[in-house]
Amino acid sequence: MRHVFVSLFLTGSCWAQGLVGPLEVRAVVSDGKHNAFTAFVRWRDAYWLAFRKGGAHGSRDGDLIVLRSVDTKTWTEALRLDVLPDDRDPQLLATDKRLFLYDVAVEGDKLTSFVTYTDDGKSWSKPKPVYKPAYIFWKPKARGDGFYATAHVKSHDGGAREVHLITSRDGIEWERVSKMRGGNWESETTIHFLTDTRIVAFLRQKHGSPAASLLFADAPFTEWEERPLAGMHFAGHDSYTFDGVNILASRAFEQGRKNPYTMIYTFDKEANLTPYCRLPSGGDCSYPGIVRDGDEMLVSYYSSHEGTASIYLARVPLPKPVAGQD
Repeated sequence: MRHVFVSLFLTGSCWAQGLVGPLEVRAVVSDGKHNAFTAFVRWRDAYWLAFRKGGAHGSRDGDLIVLRSVDTKTWTEALRLDVLPDDRDPQLLATDKRLFLYDVAVEGDKLTSFVTYTDDGKSWSKPKPVYKPAYIFWKPKARGDGFYATAHVKSHDGGAREVHLITSRDGIEWERVSKMRGGNWESETTIHFLTDTRIVAFLRQKHGSPAASLLFADAPFTEWEERPLAGMHFAGHDSYTFDGVNILASRAFEQGRKNPYTMIYTFDKEANLTPYCRLPSGGDCSYPGIVRDGDEMLVSYYSSHEGTASIYLARVPLPKPVAGQD
């Protein structure tokens, strides 16, 4: 199956006061289905874009789709993953030799995270369970000779929720490093290495206030300090560093938790966030992924601002390093 962009928006360099505007936004997949929750990497001289295709945001009929492109304009389906009735929340991890795809698969009340991988971009391994049952695997990061990620337990009881920092040597077998926080609606938590020995984690709180917190830990990452962020919201977020500039891409809300949209922030060594670029989006939206392209970044995300949830790819200027900033 081949996919081509179906719409194109060109914008100026600044479309909102104080913010950089996207140079270009294209719709990659817009077919009337609910296409959402993107993961995006470059591997083996090609772009790999994963997302969930289903009947609705919370329907139990989703499959994971992985698209491949050499130019970001024409896409070919490389994999369709259907482990359980509903597969969602794809995560991609690209290494020198291997591309990993992580999947949260749901059947009734049963939830299990799985991993599959490819060494050649053509054949994929049989999906294998990752970490513990009922834990959602989230945003793996390569560090040194291994990998780190988080996993949060899914529960309709906020008091039963918790999030763990986990680590792996091979991307397949994962073990717990520490409990980061628990007992208060913990959800998606993205880690970022501020230095070789210090982590910040951007934590989403599913219900209650505040909806977002920062967690800090120094090596060996077993003790965590929290800084609540009043008025902030994280969801589907991920972090990056380009030319020494730290970037967080996430769902955000206007005042009063109304009108969701996709925002790209920069942040300093203390994890203070500064809005950088707001992408055209709204309604059911966000879950972005970023790949560098020269002096620009390509940003995948989903949005329903034009109707049903569709997958978009934006081209955004990279933020310039600030003199004197680590």
